[in-house]
Amino acid sequence: MTQKNLPPDRGAAPKLAVIGGRLEDDNAAIYAEMHRLSGGRIVVFATASSEPEAVGPETVEVFHAHGFDAVLSPVHGPGAGAAARDKAVAELVGDYGSVYFTGGDQALITGALAPGGKASPVLKAIRKTLAAGGLVAGSSAGAAIMSEVMISGGTSLEAATYGVVTDPQKPGMLLAEGLGFFPWGMVDQHFIKRGRFGRLAVGLMASGTKRGFGVDENTALFVEGTQARVIGEYGVFVLDMQAARHDRRRRLIENIGISYLDHGDGFDLTGTQVEPGPGKRPVTARDIAYRSPARTLRNVFGAYTLYDLMARLVLGDPARYPADRARAVEPKTGCATSVELSREGGTAEALILDRQRDFRMTAVDFRAALQTRKLNAAQLAANRRTALARDYGVKPVKQARLMMLGSAPLQRDSVLLAQMAAQCSGPVGVIAAASAEPRETAHDYIRALRDKGVEAVDLRITIDNVDRLARDEALIERIAALRTIILTGGNQIRLVEALLHRGEVTPILSAIARAHAAGGMIVGVSGAASALSGFMIGGGSSYEALRFGIASDMGRRGLVIQEGLGFFGPAIIDQNMASSRRLGRLAVACAEEGVRFGLGLLEDSGVIANHDNSLLTVIGSRGAVLVEIDQMKSELQGDDFIAPGTRLSFAQPGDIIELKTGAVARHAPVPAAAAVLDGLVAELIRDCCGDVTPTFGPDPGHEPRIALRYTSNSDGSGLLDIESIRDLHG
Repeated sequence: MTQKNLPPDRGAAPKLAVIGGRLEDDNAAIYAEMHRLSGGRIVVFATASSEPEAVGPETVEVFHAHGFDAVLSPVHGPGAGAAARDKAVAELVGDYGSVYFTGGDQALITGALAPGGKASPVLKAIRKTLAAGGLVAGSSAGAAIMSEVMISGGTSLEAATYGVVTDPQKPGMLLAEGLGFFPWGMVDQHFIKRGRFGRLAVGLMASGTKRGFGVDENTALFVEGTQARVIGEYGVFVLDMQAARHDRRRRLIENIGISYLDHGDGFDLTGTQVEPGPGKRPVTARDIAYRSPARTLRNVFGAYTLYDLMARLVLGDPARYPADRARAVEPKTGCATSVELSREGGTAEALILDRQRDFRMTAVDFRAALQTRKLNAAQLAANRRTALARDYGVKPVKQARLMMLGSAPLQRDSVLLAQMAAQCSGPVGVIAAASAEPRETAHDYIRALRDKGVEAVDLRITIDNVDRLARDEALIERIAALRTIILTGGNQIRLVEALLHRGEVTPILSAIARAHAAGGMIVGVSGAASALSGFMIGGGSSYEALRFGIASDMGRRGLVIQEGLGFFGPAIIDQNMASSRRLGRLAVACAEEGVRFGLGLLEDSGVIANHDNSLLTVIGSRGAVLVEIDQMKSELQGDDFIAPGTRLSFAQPGDIIELKTGAVARHAPVPAAAAVLDGLVAELIRDCCGDVTPTFGPDPGHEPRIALRYTSNSDGSGLLDIESIRDLHG
């Protein structure tokens, strides 16, 4: 290796780019930093990929587009082992001085470069260049191999339920020997998106490794010497096990130190010092947004749940809201695993960035705990029955009802408007907090009901005045005495943020619950209907849900799941089901959150639920579709989404849905139900796969794939097999 081939800034300090996977081609910041650290010359290893002939050249072209002199290593495919012993390949590495590993299966990398634990000539060349100051970069599997002890398989729920195993055919997590480029702890990737806190914590405890680094997608942890810095879309969770305690009898790991570093933040790898990025400042009293724990039962190992919990605590009142938790249930064993995040027991600091629209936070030295326990049959049944329900301290009497409508019933000749008006007991209170124009929207409902002979009044509650009106005792008692309350359509997130203001149950929401419990009816229209469930879908199309999974907020691609009001416990609700083609996103929402049923309301249609939400009577002119997920068959391995045998049932006006069993008592002609359901599924397949025949999406050899296969029973029901290979290359 001659001096002229060395990068211009090469020094003695090792340089690493630990990338959490799904590195976007347009992530200029990460590619620019790799260019700086490598001097613009790099060898690409597609060793981990199952399709290296396609992935390798495409990756090289992306590097070329960012100004690199990049070449492809032949260490991949069936001849990977032989190529790793090739002196010419080792010399190529030495000549270029930096390497990049693509995603895929990390075992293919270690198997080729270190068969039987013995370093190949190419691995020795890589280590030599690293020691001389060259860059070793890797995404996904290419990041996993950097640890001395490597996580090679398993999900968080498997790790917490079954622990570390040695047989890859058995459920649990797998550990293996990595290549040791990153000696400061264990690395895990896709960390926030794939909910990998559980497996990293279990892996650290099992291996005796004291520190773990969970890097999220499209994000990199860059290392120069002993200094690390985060660049990317999200950030890096750092787990510190120095003071952690493990109670094997109680299956409890507690007092885990946990910090979150965002874009621009730095970290001293020899200690625990965090260096907040430019513009970060401590959270002050005026920034407080939450004063109580989330009433969410989201899967703690679901996409972005851990991040969302941490964000709530960062923006929470530390005196009144020091801790939060969520859990996940493994249905095959009946084991529940809970994760708690806390400010207590450490020297916690919370910082945020002011000047950007995107929320950016830094959390330093929080605490975490992980516990798994077996649920008995009664607890499992209760968990399934109340998975989405919220307890407002009152139990509805038998006269209580919920009415959920798939669209606004404001057309003068609407069948749905007539049926809604017939069920209303005046005076009707109208809350238009979901609307961007609440006064106008409330007036429209008051006029439509007046035309039907029903008195209604605008309660004038909006997100802007809820703080003040919540102190109006006369208004609160007036709401509690109402027999009908209409929550109009609009933005369901705005509605929930008004009634659960700053994360707390407002007196107004408590009054609505009291009115319902006393025998009143709550009407949720369109978006407000979805808000009546415990989880609500806040955004994303069916294609985005299948292609990208769950996203953290409306600014990201994917399905947005947020906390709902929880009056309707048995199912996740979605609306405008036909025109917006939302059947796919409803199925994904149920499977991702471990909820058995989803209820899709078509336009000009709705359902009336009895007091315990066990019976739904379909009203309006079109109907509703019931989605039933087979939780025992669903798989969310990594980023792949598989939900075979998803049962679909269409109920027409007059039909009754029995939510304990998922059965439909039919009173309308069956052929019409079958035709509507088959049409909804055909539109879903066309939207997501490009054809009305069940098929994979475009370019199945490389692009992420969506497969939808439908079997109609010709009786208004059918089975939908869903498969989405979201990220073929890790």
